[in-house]
Amino acid sequence: MDTVNSREEIWNRLLKAEAKARSSKISRWFKSPVLYPSLMFFNYGIYPMIRRGIYVIAYPFFGIRMRTLLPAGTDLLLNRIKSHDSEIRLAKFMCRHVQTGDVIIDIGAHYGYYSLLAASLVGDGAVYSIEASSTSFDVLKENVATHRSIHPLHRAAGEKKGKVVFYEYPGPYAEYNTTVEGAYEKQAWLKKIDQKITTVPVILLDSLITEHGIQKAFIKIDVEGGETAVLRGMTRSLAECDLTIAMEYLSNTTEFASHANAVEILKSFGYQSYAIDRNGGLQSTANIDQYLVENNLGSDNVVFVKDRCPEATVE
Repeated sequence: MDTVNSREEIWNRLLKAEAKARSSKISRWFKSPVLYPSLMFFNYGIYPMIRRGIYVIAYPFFGIRMRTLLPAGTDLLLNRIKSHDSEIRLAKFMCRHVQTGDVIIDIGAHYGYYSLLAASLVGDGAVYSIEASSTSFDVLKENVATHRSIHPLHRAAGEKKGKVVFYEYPGPYAEYNTTVEGAYEKQAWLKKIDQKITTVPVILLDSLITEHGIQKAFIKIDVEGGETAVLRGMTRSLAECDLTIAMEYLSNTTEFASHANAVEILKSFGYQSYAIDRNGGLQSTANIDQYLVENNLGSDNVVFVKDRCPEATVE
């Protein structure tokens, strides 16, 4: 097992993984002369024919064994990091701000990348990993099985007790799993895959937070259009607890309007929005859509905290 022993080592390995992920294709081929062409052959030669991913074992930069699915998991296997710029910056933010003993709530945990990163940072703290997809949850449960600090929950975070309809997609399309009916009806890829429709029990974050006596937490939200329901299920916590929230925000030109609605809910409770900079710090960003346009982004992970964040810098 590729064990990482200190926060400094985790940070240094993150920077090394980032450098590889941002390097040229030729450089990545040179550094991984067997793995790189093998992955490219599968992704662009085999997968288009069989339309079925394969599971592999990766060791991300924080050194914890993780099962993931190709082709979506290529960056984890090759570069040891989720290599989209927004994912790199979120990982940096967590490494800089998550402390030993903290509580992390990972909503839309998927296979557990951020849950496992959090576990490597919180020590004797706690990580609650919430995942609605039954397929993804099976992999998540395997990935976190040996980590006592992580508590996996097969639930959809929402606003009402009971069950919610969940739309699940196979392989590389799993990142689009959602509770929003018709969310991708205009997308061509939807006609090429088999959509799985199930019902999933709902968990209210207010209930989770109250049950475990949580007063302070970092919450990551990545739920593909379900953000408003998640926040409506935690209004008491938004008002009373010390929360830092990282939420994926999509441009208002995309399928969902719920991200803008979710921001309005957060603002009504006194939360301000911040972009994550290249070093993992925070930058005040009052108008998120304008920020996305100015930086040529279709989406980004945006951080929300009450009042002014002491470590933020104003644009």
